[in-house]
Amino acid sequence: MGLEIKVLDLGDIELDTSFLVLALEPGEAQQVPTFGFLITGGETPIVVDTGFSHPEIMGNLGMKGWFRDNQGMEPQLEKHGLTMADVGYVLHTHLHIDHAGYDDRFPMDTTVVINRRELEYSASGLMGEQYPAPYIKHLIDRLHHEGGALRLLDLETVPYEEIIPGVRVEAAGGHTEGSMNVLVETDEG
Repeated sequence: MGLEIKVLDLGDIELDTSFLVLALEPGEAQQVPTFGFLITGGETPIVVDTGFSHPEIMGNLGMKGWFRDNQGMEPQLEKHGLTMADVGYVLHTHLHIDHAGYDDRFPMDTTVVINRRELEYSASGLMGEQYPAPYIKHLIDRLHHEGGALRLLDLETVPYEEIIPGVRVEAAGGHTEGSMNVLVETDEG
């Protein structure tokens, strides 16, 4: 059996539609899910994106957040027989408020992997609350912790980096300055 990708339902947010698509129906509220992914079947489980830290933090951007039913990192991992301590890597597509809020709950021996450019941009303060200070401060703490708690990649200088066999990342060149794509080789392709 090869690598498998499972969707993690990490919460819901309500936001202005124009936040999703610039200038589209400003003033109209829309609820959207926040998803992460779990990659299993390799040498260690991998989580891609961790969701927001707690629902109230979405208010920093004028949004609302919820954890409903079995949403959130712990319940979603439990559905697959895992705990946060079982996860070997956390990969971040980018560090926005709804993608990187749960890192501080993973043990320091779980390696968080981000593109160096994304950390530089998020620490600059240019996008304010899109990158909440507690999230970024925690990543800086991981950077200075012994044992590989944070792995920085230079995806602008190499075509890709392999995390484990069958899982590689590449620069996305899109949503944020240092965003990255995660590519997984599964039995289906």
